[in-house]
Amino acid sequence: MKISFFYGMKVESTAGKTGYVIGVNVRGDRLECLKCADKNENEFSVDAQNILHYGEDKIIFEDREAAIRDSVPMRLGKPVFDGNGKYLGNLTDFSVECDTLTTAYVGKKKFSANELVCGDAVIVKKNERILKSDVKKDGKVILKRGTPLTGEALQIAEREGEYVQANLKSI
Repeated sequence: MKISFFYGMKVESTAGKTGYVIGVNVRGDRLECLKCADKNENEFSVDAQNILHYGEDKIIFEDREAAIRDSVPMRLGKPVFDGNGKYLGNLTDFSVECDTLTTAYVGKKKFSANELVCGDAVIVKKNERILKSDVKKDGKVILKRGTPLTGEALQIAEREGEYVQANLKSI
């Protein structure tokens, strides 16, 4: 493909932003970004790594600039509350897989990251049941007191044959 192919081509983001290519930026032997303009001649850039598809009529790209602009800083140490306003502790950490937050840690408690609403404080939208005592099998602790009864915890209990005990100890 030739660079001249890009000039004047329509661009469209996955978020619906549209425009056309007015220039191409390179660094060394690498295409870095496409310089574009919208219908009002406001310029914007499309990182070459964010191009998802280019065809005969337009280029489809992921608008990472908008995603970055819409993101919020995540500071550890924020207070965490449940949906009823009960203080649960401070946000101590997150687990990340690829680029997705999976688990939030509040002290020794774990919560699914997709159940959080973050601002000046953190709210747990769906507060899962918490084990009020240890779940044991043959004297061995399977799940510790204070563990949220998440899907993962229930799978562990089911695998050990203590699914009912785990549910009862969260009431």
